[in-house]
Amino acid sequence: NGKIIPQRVTNMSRSIHTRITKAIKQARFLALIWKIMTKVVVLEKFKKSWQIGSVVSVKDGYARNYLIPNGKAKFATKKNIEDIKLIEEKLLKKDDETKLSFQDIANRINGLKFTKEIAAKENGELYGSLSVSDIVNFLSENDISIEKKTVKLGNKIKTIGDYSVEIDLHPEVNCSLNIEILSP
Repeated sequence: NGKIIPQRVTNMSRSIHTRITKAIKQARFLALIWKIMTKVVVLEKFKKSWQIGSVVSVKDGYARNYLIPNGKAKFATKKNIEDIKLIEEKLLKKDDETKLSFQDIANRINGLKFTKEIAAKENGELYGSLSVSDIVNFLSENDISIEKKTVKLGNKIKTIGDYSVEIDLHPEVNCSLNIEILSP
C-alpha cells in the first residue's frame, strides 16, 4: 500500500525505550537548571533583601550581563568570599555614605511640588500625558539628578488632578514627589 513503517533498530522493549527517554529528558532539564542559576557575592546593596557580603543565587545572564560588569557582585568562589569579608567594613561604610547622600536628595524632593499645565478636554482628560521623562526633567531643572528607573509612576498620568509619585533612591531610602496637573 506504499506506506513506510518505522522499525526499531535495536531489539529493546517499548517500556525500556520510554524509561531511557524519560531519563534523558530529566538529565537535560537538570543540566538546564544548573546552567541557569549562578551564585554571586553581593558588593553593593541594591535590593532590600540582599546584604553586602551575602551569597545569593541569580540567573546566569543577570550575573554575567549586569551584576558583575557593573561591580555590584562577584562570582561566589572561596577566594572572592574571603576577599569580600576582608573589605566588608569598607563596603558598608561606602553604603552608609551613599545612603546619607540619597537621604539628602529625598528631603529635597519631598519639599518640591511639580505643577504642570497641559491642555485638557472638558471632562478633565488630558490631550497629552505626564511621563517619567517629564518628572526626571523637572528634577534635573532643580539640580537633582536621578535615574528614570527609580521613579515608580506605573501608568502615565492622563487626567487633571493632584498626584503623589514614589521614588526609590536606595533600598532603604524612598521619597515622594507631589504633582499637580492643571488645565490652562
